[in-house]
Amino acid sequence: MGPPLPPVLQFGISGWASQPELSRISRLRRAIWYHWGWQILVSYFLGVSLLRTFVLALIKIAIGVAIGLASVEVGLRSFGISYPIFFVPEPIAGARMWPNLKAWFTHEGRGYIEVNSIGYRDHDHPKRRPDGEFRFALLGDSMTEALQVPFEDTYWNVARRELQGCEALSGRTPVPLNFAISGFGTAQQLEVLRNIVWDYDPDLVLLAFVPNDITDNHPAYGSTHLKPYYVFDDSGALVLDDSFKTSPEFLRRMSPLVSLRRNLIQDSRVLQLLVEIRTEYYRRTGLAQMKSRAGKFNQPSPTGTVREAWSLTEALLARVAEDVAAHDRDFLLLVTTSGHQVHPDPEYLKRRLEIETTSDLYYWNRRISSFATDIGIEHVSLAEPFVTYATENETCLHGFENSVPCGGHWNSKGHLIAGQLLADAICNQLTAADGVEPAS
Repeated sequence: MGPPLPPVLQFGISGWASQPELSRISRLRRAIWYHWGWQILVSYFLGVSLLRTFVLALIKIAIGVAIGLASVEVGLRSFGISYPIFFVPEPIAGARMWPNLKAWFTHEGRGYIEVNSIGYRDHDHPKRRPDGEFRFALLGDSMTEALQVPFEDTYWNVARRELQGCEALSGRTPVPLNFAISGFGTAQQLEVLRNIVWDYDPDLVLLAFVPNDITDNHPAYGSTHLKPYYVFDDSGALVLDDSFKTSPEFLRRMSPLVSLRRNLIQDSRVLQLLVEIRTEYYRRTGLAQMKSRAGKFNQPSPTGTVREAWSLTEALLARVAEDVAAHDRDFLLLVTTSGHQVHPDPEYLKRRLEIETTSDLYYWNRRISSFATDIGIEHVSLAEPFVTYATENETCLHGFENSVPCGGHWNSKGHLIAGQLLADAICNQLTAADGVEPAS
C-alpha cells in the first residue's frame, strides 16, 4: 500500500480510505480539493466582489469628476470667462485667425473679436470691388490687428470715418480691408499680399511697420519651422524659403488629430483654462526674450545678425513696394511707435535712453523713414506727433489698466490719433496724385 499520507492531507478524507476502488492518486486529488478548494472558491468570489467594488468606486469618482467639471464649465460660461484659440496654422503665411470666431480678447485691453470667413479681424468683403468703393488694404501685425480695442476704435476704422470728408475720393466710400495677423513680419505680409490681398482688388496698400518686424524677418530669431522667410542667396538676391510647409512640427499642427484637439478645446471653457495656464508661462518667456533684445535696433547695427536683419527688412520693404507698383496701385508705409518712445513723462524717456544704452530712442523710426525716402516710398512716421501729443496732454497712447501702463499696444486714444494721421496721409497722397497741392 505504500507509506501513509501526510497528516495534512488526511483531513477531510475519513471514510474515503475505506473505498478501495479509489486509487491513491485519486484520493490525493480529492484531499487537495477539500483542503484548498474552498479557499480557492472563497478567494474567487471575494475577488469578484472586490473587483465589483473597485469598478463601482471608479464609476462614482468619474461621475463626481464629471459633475465637478460640468459645474466649473457652467460657472465659467456664466461669468463670461473664456480663453479661446484665436489662431490656427495655414500654409501661406503660417497662421491666420480662427475663421468666423466670435470671442472676447482680455489679455490686454478688452475687445470683442469677430473674425471673417478667411481668418482676419474684419467683415467679409466680396472679392470684386463694387463701384463707388475706395479700398485700402492693411498689412501688419498685432498693432494693426488691434485685438485690444473695440472694432470701431481701430485706427483703420478711424481713418475710414475721417476719409469720408476727403475730396480726392470724389464721392467714393472708403473701405478698409484688414489682413494683419499678430506676430507677422514683413516676409509673411509679403506672402499675404501676393496670395490673398490682390484677390480683393484694393486701390491702396498700407503696411504698418513695428520694430519687432526686424527680428521677425530673420531666421536666427526663431520659428523657421512654422512660417516663411526670405533669405539672400549666394548672388545676394532675395529668395523665398517656404520649407516650413514640410517641417514635422507644422505638419503635426495641420494633422487631423491636432485639429480635433483644437476643436475640443474651443468647445470647452475648462480645457481652455488649462491650456491658458500653460500658455501664460510661454507668454512670459517670450516677453523676457523681447526685453533682452531691447536697444539692439535703436543704434547702428554692430553685429552680423542684427546687420543682416536690417538688410533683410529693407529688402523686403522694397519688394513689397515693387509688387504694389507692378499692380499699378498706391503704397503707403506707416511707421508706428513703441510705448517707451512716446511716454508722457520726459523723465521716463531719459531713463529709457540709459536702459537701452542708446542716444536715440527713435533710431529705427528714422532709419526706416530715411530708407523709404531714398527709394521713393510714400510714408508717414507717427513718433514725433505721438510724443508731442502724449507730453502736451500728459496722456498715454499705449497701454491698458489690465496690462503694462503706457506700454504694449495702442489704446483707443492711440488708435484715434493714428487713424487721424493716416487719413490725412492717404488724402494728401490721393490729392497729390490728382495734381493738386495737398493741404498742409
